[in-house]
Amino acid sequence: MNESLSVLIPDGESEFALFAAHCLARYPSVNIHVLSSRRWAAIRFSRHCRTFTHRSASRDNAARLETVAELVRKHSIDVLLPTETEWIGFAVKNRATLSKLMAVAPVPDARGFDVANNKWHLAQFMAEHDIPGPPTTLVTLDDAFERQMQAMKFPVLLKPCTAWGGDGIERFEDLAGLKAYLANRDPERTRERFVVQTVLTGFVVGVNVLAQNGRILATTMQRGIIPNTKKFAAAGAIRFIKDERFLNAADKLIRALGWSGFANLDTFYDSADDQLKILEINARFWGSLRGSLVAGISFPYLACLAALDVPFARPDYQLARYVHTKTAMREALLRLVGKNREKEFAVKESGLKFLLSDPLAEIVRAFQQESSSRQPVTI
Repeated sequence: MNESLSVLIPDGESEFALFAAHCLARYPSVNIHVLSSRRWAAIRFSRHCRTFTHRSASRDNAARLETVAELVRKHSIDVLLPTETEWIGFAVKNRATLSKLMAVAPVPDARGFDVANNKWHLAQFMAEHDIPGPPTTLVTLDDAFERQMQAMKFPVLLKPCTAWGGDGIERFEDLAGLKAYLANRDPERTRERFVVQTVLTGFVVGVNVLAQNGRILATTMQRGIIPNTKKFAAAGAIRFIKDERFLNAADKLIRALGWSGFANLDTFYDSADDQLKILEINARFWGSLRGSLVAGISFPYLACLAALDVPFARPDYQLARYVHTKTAMREALLRLVGKNREKEFAVKESGLKFLLSDPLAEIVRAFQQESSSRQPVTI
């Protein structure tokens, strides 16, 4: 597509907004406009940001619609591209109204969006559609829950139904430890807000997709090669792979949901029963989005094409590596003392590529990320 394309990212406060901007920046014809509830969001300092508009955070639906309409008129916006859960939910709710203003990147229907964003609803949906997943029980704190825990195989993970990125997850080796932990929590903040899942033995493959009406338009697959320093968080470095088994497992869920939009699915090879299982689906852009760009796939740009009904063949991707910026720096230091875990990598296959090409935005992002990581997580 050679014509000029104006894209509005409405959630500039999200770090995924900057990742999306870097993916869109590969195409000189794309003009990136940003709306943000955070005045000094990292993307504001990006050299790829054509305009930046700050508006205080508001959950008033009518006010948000008016703000978006104002920016569409002012900047002749062609496509709305939300990157994070809150604004994707806004697009799901207001798709009919927004579509009269501009094209909207593919988003799921309300039911699919709810299923994807609640681990218990997802577990129920997969059971109904014969899609394998880990044994999962909702924390109800009643006698039935007690009996289910007695029968459950340990160790287990206690997970918030609606949190991401490893936040709020706790591991328990036995029932006594889980019961002691739950006994010390406020029942009203725990009941039906957490699930318990059996810990599986095997490995995870992340399957990233852009889909429309249950049909996958683009995909990449990745496996971690260097773990994250944060417990339960995504890997610090990944390698892209191709394995039809994992794609087929993800495709079964995407088709069952009739999914539209982008998603990152954690698919798991369970060595205990030689079966592939879906752990969860993240209904938004993901932390290694720029890794897919390094592998040759710009999911944000393809989402814009899909929004405009511009046809394209499913693109192929390279079996590249991608090392996140902090991991790349740490590995470089470890290499100096002979303790690095991965063979030497080029700048172009790491987050350093984006740090060098968009330094001010990346420095601000790193500073804000570090500041937020020191805040306690409240579930």
